[in-house]
Amino acid sequence: MKQKVNAKAFKALIAMAFAISATVVPLSQSFAAGESLGKSCTTEGLMTGTKSTSLICVKGGNDKLTWQRVKLASGSGRPVANLTPPKGEIEFWHYRVELGDQRALVKIISDFEAKYPGTKIKQVVRDTTTYNNTARVAILANPKAALFATSRGAIFDQFAKSDMMLDLSGQRYVKQNVVAKGLTAGQFEGKQLGIPYQYLFNNPIVNTDIWAKEKWTTPKNLTGWVNWCKDAKAKGYVPLAWPGATRGQAAQISNSALMNSAGSYNELANNLADLNSGKIDLTSKWFEGVADIYVKLRNAGCFPDNATGVTEAAAYNLFATGKSPILPIGTFAMGSIVGLNPNLNGKMELMSMVLTDGKVVAEGIMNNTYTLSVNKNSNSRDQKIANAFLSYLLTGKVAEIYANETLQHVNVLDVEYKNVNLLNTVSFQAKNTMLAPRFLLLNAAVSDLTQDALIQIVGGKSPDVVLPDFSKQIKQKLAG
Repeated sequence: MKQKVNAKAFKALIAMAFAISATVVPLSQSFAAGESLGKSCTTEGLMTGTKSTSLICVKGGNDKLTWQRVKLASGSGRPVANLTPPKGEIEFWHYRVELGDQRALVKIISDFEAKYPGTKIKQVVRDTTTYNNTARVAILANPKAALFATSRGAIFDQFAKSDMMLDLSGQRYVKQNVVAKGLTAGQFEGKQLGIPYQYLFNNPIVNTDIWAKEKWTTPKNLTGWVNWCKDAKAKGYVPLAWPGATRGQAAQISNSALMNSAGSYNELANNLADLNSGKIDLTSKWFEGVADIYVKLRNAGCFPDNATGVTEAAAYNLFATGKSPILPIGTFAMGSIVGLNPNLNGKMELMSMVLTDGKVVAEGIMNNTYTLSVNKNSNSRDQKIANAFLSYLLTGKVAEIYANETLQHVNVLDVEYKNVNLLNTVSFQAKNTMLAPRFLLLNAAVSDLTQDALIQIVGGKSPDVVLPDFSKQIKQKLAG
């Protein structure tokens, strides 16, 4: 079984939807199924991996499909080795309290310190809520915090506006070691102020055993999802193990609802920017359409009973015990699921959640959970240590440790994924994915109230009551 999964994943990896170009270069290496530079291929876009030597099946000027070199990084050339640090000690501030992260980071830091005696990296770890509420001010007052993490969206924006991040745009490791598409979330006003590390997918996780047993096919549109929910509920399942009591995880499904709510990504981004600034509110025709998706899913029985009372832990348990065939959260939940039920190891895949009956702009969601930044206020020596350690994290072999320990894909080239669940789900890169749109609401209060409004609708309240009420609350928050 494992060999079958590995081969499938190796074949199915394809080019990212954005910022990918193909150029022909000399290459003597051949690949698993005989793919070879310049030879014919049959499926446009099919890619042999996320290596610096990977090939992609593209159509040439003669309309023939051939294997060519894919350029995943923004720069040319192979990935580079990490920078060498000076001696000294810095603090690395972050909020990755998960056991997998800690196991990986402890090993990585230990290896780095052994490689460079006299250089020390001290972790300062806070839970996410505490970190988001206090870290920016604390780091501004502490130049020893030479390397720090921020979550994508509002928190990154707050840090960036505080002018505390070193511009990393010119670093060779940024240009050559990192998947270019995944750099966007760390950019601010044309500068690369953070390097997104994790590369994950905020799409539903599927229990493949249940899916095969019931002989279900993937719903193709909103009508299909409504019908599937009705069928799954009639068969005794909780269709979607949705944690309405945990805002952050309940919000994951909003990415899919937003994904095809506008005619293009730019149009969607403009709508969200207008909502963020107060130019429009939740009673706009566009957002009423988003809310109507929730109403349709709710009325079809997609969500658990007493949905707004379901915690993250309860939702995980619904999925892990087979009571629900879908956990609508993302790849980052897989490690916890395996911990709850080891029998699901290798039996989880991702599913597109297209919640429109109209134009499909994207099939799925990708995201970069957090970025790593060098403190602009640290002294020169400490900046060099932080920059060197960051470049170390962004080498293939080191990122591989993090990926396989945390069960997360990473935004780094030349990584060998060993975990069967990573191999199963990395093929989702074949989809036309969109950078998670809910994080375009950079005002945290606007984002939270927007999600709370949608949660209330799932709980049974009418959009006619909820949307005006929460629009009023948002207006008050924006007024200060």
